[in-house]
Amino acid sequence: MSQLGGVPILILKEGAERTRGQDAREKNILAIQAVAEAVKTTLGPRGMDKMLVDSLGDITVTNDGATILDNLEVEHPGAKMAVAISKTQDDNVGDGTTSSVIIAGHLLTVANELMSQGIHPSIVARGFNLAGKKAREILKEIAEKIDPAKDKEILKKIATTTMNSKGISGNKEFFADLAVEAFNKIKDDKNGNNMARVKDIIVVKKKGRSIQESEIIEGIILEKEPTHQMMPKLINDAKIALVNQAFEIKKTEFSSDLRISNPNDIQSFLDQEEQILRHFADKLKEVGATVVINQKGIEDTASHFLNKYGIVAVKSVTKSDLEKLKKAIGGKIVENIESITADDLGKAKKVEFKKIAGDDLCFISGCENPKAISILLRAGVNSALEEAERTLHDALCVVASTYDRAEIVGGGGAVEMEISQRLVQFAATQSGKEQIAIETFARAMEIIPITLAENAGLDPINIIAELRTAHSKPGNEFMGLDIYQNKVVNNKEAGVIEPVANIDQIIKSATELSVMILRIDDMIKAKASSGGGGAPGGMGGMGGMGGMPPGMM
Repeated sequence: MSQLGGVPILILKEGAERTRGQDAREKNILAIQAVAEAVKTTLGPRGMDKMLVDSLGDITVTNDGATILDNLEVEHPGAKMAVAISKTQDDNVGDGTTSSVIIAGHLLTVANELMSQGIHPSIVARGFNLAGKKAREILKEIAEKIDPAKDKEILKKIATTTMNSKGISGNKEFFADLAVEAFNKIKDDKNGNNMARVKDIIVVKKKGRSIQESEIIEGIILEKEPTHQMMPKLINDAKIALVNQAFEIKKTEFSSDLRISNPNDIQSFLDQEEQILRHFADKLKEVGATVVINQKGIEDTASHFLNKYGIVAVKSVTKSDLEKLKKAIGGKIVENIESITADDLGKAKKVEFKKIAGDDLCFISGCENPKAISILLRAGVNSALEEAERTLHDALCVVASTYDRAEIVGGGGAVEMEISQRLVQFAATQSGKEQIAIETFARAMEIIPITLAENAGLDPINIIAELRTAHSKPGNEFMGLDIYQNKVVNNKEAGVIEPVANIDQIIKSATELSVMILRIDDMIKAKASSGGGGAPGGMGGMGGMGGMPPGMM
């Protein structure tokens, strides 16, 4: 609202809320700090789990940062921005969501302290931008190049490191082998876009048996059964037709009546329908297909003729599964059965139908050089299955990102401490108040080893002192915290290593969020709609998690 000659002029709609200046910044900072506190205790091998209860009463127990933040039904716009960077981190590299939010939250905490000392937020933002850019340059300098195609042990160590903090860490060696072996079967050596290839690995979860009985299928698993009960359950050396055409009688586009005056015409009409449906089977038999997988429907009469010719049929397969089948078995997806040829067929050594955990599954396996594969994931209970899937996804993503950017750094807080030490040196070369902001950014990077130590029940002051001493000497870039031995060690030798792509995205995301928040000096919130009914009922009881201020989330 403004005033002209003492007369108020309304600019915003009635009921809109406006917060300006330091108040706006502080509210955003408090909201992001609350989100960071929610996930802070989950970081590291000694991190704790969170129990998430949704509005339907379904329970999720996890310490995966992306899952926790995805399930938080946050209300505050600043908190939503923190959740957004975690999703960006997860989409780009698949891991490091917790670290990115923790660093962003701590950067804003120290920024608030600088602003309380009279330093303008624009100066802090400029200093943080300089520090973030320099931190990524330092990361390039300290990164060690590897050859993932030749050094499978490095890949296993990277996968193991990302699983150290997960709920199924007792099976981390098994999952590391599984992730590396699975990804090596479909990796893209030519185009180098391996993160996108993770989607070509289908994970099928089935309760029962041990996690150790999970296995890789060199092909695709479909949760389907044959369209006819008499069709064989095992087909060897299968020739597979992928079809996107309904094996049904086409319906007219408009309403019509068919009047038959002669009873003999009824049989002719039925015979004509049967001939149309039989033609689908005849065409597949002609090209030598032994299995047909259709994205659309297959009528019972068509299934009868397919069975009569010894052709196994599966119907109503999703478009994405059909595309993955094409990558696995070769061949083409046929839109019109009239144009199908023998060259359009894909091949698999075996197509087998099994019942696992009470569900019908179709295993299409033994594919030659498949570009899409499946993993059958087993566990005794559903909660373990869900956590196993999240863990496997993270492991696959870090392996993929290592192929795309074949560089590694030390885990356990090693890379953050090295960047911190070098940023302090860089700050000394700068002038003006930006120097203070850069040095503050450097110290904020130490929040990762501090949090690791706190979550393990160690004294963070002693740990940070040891790490600073170690990183003050050249050649100690891999010196980090070993939680299991409770001391500072060379984490390259200890096998605690991380892909550079992961750390690079963490720094980028955390810097961008903190700078964006610092540059906001005005929050204008429209009046809530009357039908909203208040905050969503989703995560009941989540408001007090991690010491979050009431009403901030």
